[in-house]
Amino acid sequence: MEQSRPRNKDAVVEIVTQNVKSHLANLPDDLESKGNRASIYRIPEHIKKVNPNAFKPQLISFGPYHHGELHLMPTEKVKHLAFRYFEKRCGLSIEDMVNEVWDMLEDLQRSYDKLDDKWKTEPAKFLEIMILDGCFIIQVLLGRSPLWTLPLEDVLRDVLLLENQLPMKLLAKLCSMLMLEGEGEHNKNVESLVRESQKIPAYLKKMLMENDYSHILDMYRAELQYYEGNEQERHQISHTEMRFTHFEMIFGQLGMRLSHLGMGHEIQLARRFHKAGIKLKKGCNLRDVDFDQNKGVLSLPFIEMNANIESGLLNAMAFEKLLGIGNIVGSFVILMGNLLEKDEVDSFNQLAKGTVLGLWGHYPTVYKSVNNHCKRPWKIWWTTLKDVNFQSPWTIISTFYALIGFALLIIQTVYGVYGYYLPRPS
Repeated sequence: MEQSRPRNKDAVVEIVTQNVKSHLANLPDDLESKGNRASIYRIPEHIKKVNPNAFKPQLISFGPYHHGELHLMPTEKVKHLAFRYFEKRCGLSIEDMVNEVWDMLEDLQRSYDKLDDKWKTEPAKFLEIMILDGCFIIQVLLGRSPLWTLPLEDVLRDVLLLENQLPMKLLAKLCSMLMLEGEGEHNKNVESLVRESQKIPAYLKKMLMENDYSHILDMYRAELQYYEGNEQERHQISHTEMRFTHFEMIFGQLGMRLSHLGMGHEIQLARRFHKAGIKLKKGCNLRDVDFDQNKGVLSLPFIEMNANIESGLLNAMAFEKLLGIGNIVGSFVILMGNLLEKDEVDSFNQLAKGTVLGLWGHYPTVYKSVNNHCKRPWKIWWTTLKDVNFQSPWTIISTFYALIGFALLIIQTVYGVYGYYLPRPS
């Protein structure tokens, strides 16, 4: 019995060793290369639970993940029209365009995580959708759309979906083909087109150009972090309650959905901010979120509210989580969702079961400071007094006379009591 143990042990060790070596041998050679990492992902189910429709294209597909889905097929003909328009302005033959993109085929395929084998075994089909979809996006960014009547807002929504991204290197290659035409307005790179389509200001040009962005959603995430607003936006004074209303329209629903997944913090409702004397100051970007405890001023970034903001934020949040590049967008979404919707939630920033997401940077200090400020009863009392009695000159005058009348009543009462207990000497 004792002699059989070493033999069994050796056999088990040998089997495990061979199995592990086999697994390692099947790994791609470039798996650990950062430059070859995938940057376009399928959204995992545990993230989709937040809002499944926010990650799914509604009108048009870009790339292989949603290509051929029935509800997106009507727009395929629109892509063909866009390509014909692109080809005419480009001045290159279709064959020349295909040859240009062919050299980057494997690089484009590596950009997609968990790419179906059919796209690897059928490179012609993969290359076809890359070219057609890429030319369509370039046309959208150029604002050249005389041949179709698709709603631009819906198209831009689908452009910002993580599963609907096209590699930036592809768009750059296609955009460089337009430069061959020689027209001044087309002598632009794809980054400048994206900035113009998203109304990104010129001061971001240097910073954006110094970074190697993976796709349009990656640039959108950078805009959220570093946008500083124009002069009008920086100095515009917005009514506090109106600002809260706008934020609640978007982030309130996000906070409610995230809280259903167990995300959140113990923090007061935004409707209590005004009662606690908290004022809003317009910040510029996600890094500007701050709270001045001495002045009771909460700085929030200027974000253009539109129908696509929820989808854009959630996809940017999923991208930074899956790529592991920080969590500033996710932290902002969670913070705003809780500031504006939930009163008390037990768990701490849980994105999904088994996945914990901590707040970025100074955000924990912000929500703790807001909480402490809202818990001061005298601030609530003083703000309520001002709201009730100091909203107009007439209420101020009425309050002033009421205080005088109250003071006279006290004086009269004191003299009455004084005269009762201490009568005048006869």
